[in-house]
Amino acid sequence: MNNIVMIKGYKEGLTLQLDNLVDFDTLLRAVAQKFESSRSFFKDSSLALSIEGRWLSTEEEKALLQTIEKHSDINIICILGTDEQTERKILKAVKRVESQRDDNNARFYPSDVGPDELIECEGSLVVLGDVQEGGTVSASKDIIILGSLNGSAYAGVNDRNPHFIAAFNFSNAQKVKVGDMLYHPIKKKALVPQGHKNSVKVVHIKNGVLALDDYSGDILKNVTSI
Repeated sequence: MNNIVMIKGYKEGLTLQLDNLVDFDTLLRAVAQKFESSRSFFKDSSLALSIEGRWLSTEEEKALLQTIEKHSDINIICILGTDEQTERKILKAVKRVESQRDDNNARFYPSDVGPDELIECEGSLVVLGDVQEGGTVSASKDIIILGSLNGSAYAGVNDRNPHFIAAFNFSNAQKVKVGDMLYHPIKKKALVPQGHKNSVKVVHIKNGVLALDDYSGDILKNVTSI
């Protein structure tokens, strides 16, 4: 059973090499055994997870995460997809927020924000999923969405310092506001150009206007909250 699941570590996450031939229940038992035996090594870690060697459905991914959480003290921040280089960039921003959680009251929302759901917080907000149409997220500092923004997002609420909103997809966003500047998709073209929907984008105020840029460390240097 030791060869069914192989764990490889990197600086900010784990890669699971999964056997593609065994049935899924057997795989989960192997995952449970592997993480239980290494519980003390990964104690209280916040990591990203990458999966290799086997395709998993959404339900299988959920079952895998539940098994890891049950048999370890690891906090899985996100599952990295095929564009790992891009996703790891935004993961660094997430971990910077988390590392200063006590200072800026950063909040992690562990799932999708559903329709008609409102999530508000003082400090920065990290959404581990999508903001669905009709859903709203609001933070006094920055917002990082590890998915698509299809609803509304308001960053820098009642705060004059520079802030930003980051997400993998803004193309169906209903409202995007940073500080006092509000974007109205009804009045303008799609916020995300075609062909750029799979890379991390950041909405922030630049030169007095609301700008959409590719994620970069330079943007983070210009904000005060993380």
